[in-house]
Amino acid sequence: MGRLFWKIFLGLWLTLLVTGTIVGGLVWQHNKERIEQLEVIADNPRADFRVNAYARILRKQGRDELQKVIDQRISEHRRALPILIVNNEGIDLLGRPVPRFLLDKAREAVNDPQQTAIQQVSTPEGEAFLLFVPHRDIRRLQHKNSFPKHLPSVPLIIVLLGSLFFSASLAWYITRPIRHLRKATNQFAEGKFDTRVMNNIGNRKDEIADLARDFDHMAEQVQQLVATQKRLLNDVSHELRSPLARLQVAIEMIRQQPEKTGELIQRIEKENQRLDELVGELLTLSRLEADVYNNENDYFDINGLVTSICDDASFEANNQNKQVVFNSTNEILINGSIELLRRAIENVIRNAIYFTPEQTQVTITLKNENSHIIITVCDSGNGVNEEKLSDLFQPFVRINDSNQNIKVPGYGLGLAIAKRAVEIHKGSIKAFNHEDGGLCIEMRFAV
Repeated sequence: MGRLFWKIFLGLWLTLLVTGTIVGGLVWQHNKERIEQLEVIADNPRADFRVNAYARILRKQGRDELQKVIDQRISEHRRALPILIVNNEGIDLLGRPVPRFLLDKAREAVNDPQQTAIQQVSTPEGEAFLLFVPHRDIRRLQHKNSFPKHLPSVPLIIVLLGSLFFSASLAWYITRPIRHLRKATNQFAEGKFDTRVMNNIGNRKDEIADLARDFDHMAEQVQQLVATQKRLLNDVSHELRSPLARLQVAIEMIRQQPEKTGELIQRIEKENQRLDELVGELLTLSRLEADVYNNENDYFDINGLVTSICDDASFEANNQNKQVVFNSTNEILINGSIELLRRAIENVIRNAIYFTPEQTQVTITLKNENSHIIITVCDSGNGVNEEKLSDLFQPFVRINDSNQNIKVPGYGLGLAIAKRAVEIHKGSIKAFNHEDGGLCIEMRFAV
């Protein structure tokens, strides 16, 4: 379950708790009033005594005699008679108003054996009266009888308002960052690659915030990619401009100095070869970026591959008074494209040969540890400035070190090709300066 789910879940239950408390309080109050209204007839020894006394008079001596007793009692005590004496028409003997609900309740309870303070009495004249003692004052009972007629709509309105408030809050909480994301996406589509979202999201910690962080990460990657492509285009234009300019100069000189045609044709062939090499490396890098070689995989011995590359590199290095040292190990099988890895490892080793001074060596190690194959190539030069290490794998980057007095040939695409080839094999490549001097390139692959 995600964090946003728990926020929605807790918010919903908080809303239900609040509305349920309010509705429950209203229902309790309503039921409390109704219960109080139902308990309107007194049922206690005192009420029982009074009802029995007046019922006895009414039953034996009749209505007129009871009226006299009542008048005498009222004149002596100067307060209303607490007993209601109601005939079959619902009229009290003293003319007092009798609430309908009170009379209905008394008629229902008259047959209840547990209710002793209610009696149905017939006079000698044949009139029937119902005697009982109300639990409260009649006026108060009449006021209590005014029940809310539309009480069920109140909880419904409260629940509706609560759900509307919760829905509006939830919609605002969810759609607010989405609106920022939408705005940022439109700006990004317009080419504003520096657009970011997290500044407007705040300190949220849920899936939407994760999405915003992913958007910012994507925007940063795309911005870097576009910047890299622009730089690459500029670098390619610059690299192509120089040999093309020399070709044009050579062609113009042939026209002006026909006697040097043979020499100038050799120059044209040399520049043409440089252009062919440059275009070839650019095509290789482009194919690697497009994962054209991604499906050309097979199992092969990486130790045998490195040994073969080192043998070829040693032949070239010996002519420059340099050495390539590699201690072969046992067979190590790896799954991947043998041509891609050959190109990557060969580019790294050749780059090390270019940098290592004469009478020094390039050291190559291959080891299998912790389910990883690690290939390390170290030269014996002066290394590279720490600030420039991360730039080594960018296209058209060439480090010309005046201390080593070496002009690196090529177009600065070798390590860029090696980096992409290693990444296609789910590996990693990095450069670091050796503690004893020299630059080391480490290629790491998972077995």
